[in-house]
Amino acid sequence: MTKTMLALLLALTSSVAWAGPVEIESGKMTFSHKTGQAEFTRDVVLTRDEFNLQCDRLITYYKNNQLDHADAFGHIKIRQGKITGSADKAVLDQGKGKLTLIGNAVLQQQGSRVQGETITHFIDQEKTIVQPKAGGRTRMIIESDGHSSPLKPAGGK
Repeated sequence: MTKTMLALLLALTSSVAWAGPVEIESGKMTFSHKTGQAEFTRDVVLTRDEFNLQCDRLITYYKNNQLDHADAFGHIKIRQGKITGSADKAVLDQGKGKLTLIGNAVLQQQGSRVQGETITHFIDQEKTIVQPKAGGRTRMIIESDGHSSPLKPAGGK
């Protein structure tokens, strides 16, 4: 994986280790005190630090009054700074330090793009796995900065 794409993935997921409070807005919320889970529906927006996730439905799970993990469904859009992404489903796992985009998963920044059926990033390991659909392939596009070419070193010689 190139430095550009690695930087994109690390920048996106570094805040998933989460320092600030989580704010969730939605058209409706149902909280189960018995199971320690909340369901948010209708135009859901989760924000923490600079990380923003929008979806149709979000289920959050709590342990000891702390967010443990969350499952997002439908029209997933994520944004952090200049990095954007989309998927059919997303799973934020605070305990495992992992962000997974599932179903038509895409991350992009300034013309660079990585896509596959599933993109999983392990925050603590600084490791990303991009998996294709069965029998398919993954794809990465890297925009040239115009300064050098793989066939011609910088400086023109």
